[in-house]
Amino acid sequence: MMRKILHCLWILNICLWTASSAMAQEEAPFELIKKLLPDNPVVIEAGAHFGEDTIIMSKLWPQGKIYAFEPSPESYQILTADTATQPNVFSFPLALSDRNGELFFYLAGGASSLKRPSKTFNDLYFHSDLDHPIVVQAITLDDWANAHSVPKIDFIWFDMEGNELSAFKGALQHLHQVKLIYTEVNFQKFWEGGVLYPELKAWLAGHGFREIWQESVPDWHGNVLFINENL
Repeated sequence: MMRKILHCLWILNICLWTASSAMAQEEAPFELIKKLLPDNPVVIEAGAHFGEDTIIMSKLWPQGKIYAFEPSPESYQILTADTATQPNVFSFPLALSDRNGELFFYLAGGASSLKRPSKTFNDLYFHSDLDHPIVVQAITLDDWANAHSVPKIDFIWFDMEGNELSAFKGALQHLHQVKLIYTEVNFQKFWEGGVLYPELKAWLAGHGFREIWQESVPDWHGNVLFINENL
């Protein structure tokens, strides 16, 4: 009986997480973002998952370039298949971080992360695969951009389950040129070493970014839009 109860709780929590994520993504301020960007922006999307938002952005900016990063092998396979007809989408099976090389990646469906899941996360999900991470290739955004001759980035979209700050720290050469940042934020420690909203907001403020929009589930997680006040 207890096993059945735990299984039901696990399913319920997965549904709640998925529903809250979907709600926040559905209400992403695409019209506001579009008004603030050029018609041909260079977009970096990390944590592209299956490419749902990738496709939206590729259609929103047909003259732009969408660079989508997804380190999960299964998710990346779906991402590339579902965006195959989008000529302005370029996908990479990489994780963005503050260093290059091989890193552990903890698989948990749409909540997979380079950060190890915390007790809070495990108590919510009872996910048996969390103790068996896979190894993925990571790179800093600066090194990737330099290697692929991408001199300027207009828009960053991060959905990285607690690893957002590490990825930003790997983008210091290009960050001052970025006009907008749309990023997931967390209000609880779902991942060990994962950044929480106040710390991430303060760090971005120190680099010239001001919050202009937020959609969140109280005391849970959400998404925030930042604008570069120096551009």
